[in-house]
Amino acid sequence: MKEWQEPFDHLDLKAYVDERGFLFEILRFKDYNIPGDGQLYTFSIEPGMRRGDHYHLKKKEWFTCVHGAATVLLTSKDGEDKAVEISAEEPRIIFAAPGSTHALINNSETPSIIVSYGSKQHDPDDEDTYYKKAYSDYKA
Repeated sequence: MKEWQEPFDHLDLKAYVDERGFLFEILRFKDYNIPGDGQLYTFSIEPGMRRGDHYHLKKKEWFTCVHGAATVLLTSKDGEDKAVEISAEEPRIIFAAPGSTHALINNSETPSIIVSYGSKQHDPDDEDTYYKKAYSDYKA
């Protein structure tokens, strides 16, 4: 567990990069000794790419776009589909409850940067991510 040193301290973060863009975990509340149970993270979506297409049984997630624009695709447990546009120019927070399948698509010509908060910290020993395509009939 991280022990923060006063008056100043820093922690280098690891970026995970692939053809879709990048992701790095910003605040791992438990590991970094920060009050809270969740996880704040950011990721990019390259033009024409799609990320996500999964759901969680335990985790709740909130998404916002801080650069560019993206379409959030959502499918409820009951099969209701919804597409919501998010962008830095028109800030909006999207909530995905447990069991809601979600994906994000960048249909623009520039990268999108997304900031998200998950109510549970990712734990590779207790995986809570299940693949399922969100809004399978969506047409851009």
